[in-house]
Amino acid sequence: MTTIATKPELSQELKDSFCQLACRLSPENLACDGEIPQSMVRARFKQIMAEWKALEVRAGRPVLEEELYP
Repeated sequence: MTTIATKPELSQELKDSFCQLACRLSPENLACDGEIPQSMVRARFKQIMAEWKALEVRAGRPVLEEELYP
């Protein structure tokens, strides 16, 4: 018999935080509609992903953006 491991459910607080980060990662937000240089876009992306990883530590597992929305 094989058991399938289920992912621990995310709290609403964590889901909200991940959703805010996902919004910040959208191309138009990340690049400020093309108004900032690519070096700043890369720096912003790196910072947001560091925040995402920190939230994953709090969640106790990797989190995909697809699972945040019903």
